Amino acid sequence: MRIHKQHKKELLLVALLLSSVFLIVQINLPNNKIVASGDVGTQVGGILTSNTTWTTANSPYIITSTIQIPDNFNLTIRPGVTVTIQSSDTTMFLINGVIKAHGNITNKIIFDGNGNSNFFKTNHPVAKGFVDLDYCIIGNGQSAFWFDNTGSFNLTNSELSNLSQSSYLWYPSQDTFIEYNSFTNTAGIKIGTDDFSSHSPGAVYIKYNLFNSNQGFIINNYASYGSSKMIVNNNSFTNTVGIILEVEKTATTADLDASQNYWGTINTTIIDSMIYDKNDDVSCFSFINYLPLLDAPDPETPIAPTPTPSPKPTATPIPTPTGTPEPTSAPTNTPDPSPNPLTSPTNTPTPTETTDTSSATGQTDNPTITISDPTVNPSGALNNADPSNRVAIPEFSLWGVVLILFVAGSLSVVMLKRKKFKLTEE
Repeated sequence: MRIHKQHKKELLLVALLLSSVFLIVQINLPNNKIVASGDVGTQVGGILTSNTTWTTANSPYIITSTIQIPDNFNLTIRPGVTVTIQSSDTTMFLINGVIKAHGNITNKIIFDGNGNSNFFKTNHPVAKGFVDLDYCIIGNGQSAFWFDNTGSFNLTNSELSNLSQSSYLWYPSQDTFIEYNSFTNTAGIKIGTDDFSSHSPGAVYIKYNLFNSNQGFIINNYASYGSSKMIVNNNSFTNTVGIILEVEKTATTADLDASQNYWGTINTTIIDSMIYDKNDDVSCFSFINYLPLLDAPDPETPIAPTPTPSPKPTATPIPTPTGTPEPTSAPTNTPDPSPNPLTSPTNTPTPTETTDTSSATGQTDNPTITISDPTVNPSGALNNADPSNRVAIPEFSLWGVVLILFVAGSLSVVMLKRKKFKLTEE
């Protein structure tokens, strides 16, 4: 009877051990709905009270309420950081201070608007903010930037996509550079410039950008006071319909230079239909100069992705009728020789090498990332890839290892006691 009870106890411990291993593996699978081990991000919100740096170790940063950056404070965002926002708020950053977000060609900084957020906004009417973005990915939101009087902005080497509302730049306090970026399925940019006494010349340079499949007007100039300038050169406009460039109606100073751009055509009649200026409405202040044209994209400008052609249906082959075979006069009794397994070739399929065909966007060497799903996963990245294509590698937490060792130790003790019991009875 004692041996039977001891046997039941051993079976119970073995079952507990196996159940523990199973639960630990399930909890740590990346796509499991149970809370996974590891860091799931950092929640942030409210007013900065000191200079702050956001790092990849604490990424992703989940904004729970608008981040406000007072005058004389800086927020620095390191390469590889992901920033997203809860759907209950509609503005990521309200800026009087400085944001510096410099990624690099292999570790870009991701800003995901969760479908309804504006990204960078100055605090009118005392805006002094400056935002400097390089190698960033901005998408899945409303407007990328809204800068009131005296704020300023630089945007370079970045990718913007799926933005439903226009961005505004009103009288920047210093020269502004929007260069080497790709804009895909975004609303336009409305810009005014001024050189009044508190400003530098106030030029805005929009150069070497790709505008692809965008909504409504792409660039609007509603004012260029004094010697301030708006320069739109060496860009590519592809897969667009309707107005691309326009000057504001009734604005008495609106003007811009739009020479040396690639329009996908050299037909000036077609290009004229993409421009809204004094040729279309006498209340406009000026004509937009777009000559000379580029007959090919500037090599410094990001390249539009090549659309994948749809496969053509394969025609169903028509079988050729076969004539009725004539019977032979005498059947052949000689059997066919059996194939020799040592000499006959085996129909082994040849493995096919799979090549990564991800194409680069712009001047970068890494695949374009489309931001479309704001779900945050434990690895700190946006869940923008198909989970079915991933290999789930279980991770064992410290507590899981302790549990396994405890159960295994208990089982060992029971086994030793049983052996000792048997030796005693013998």
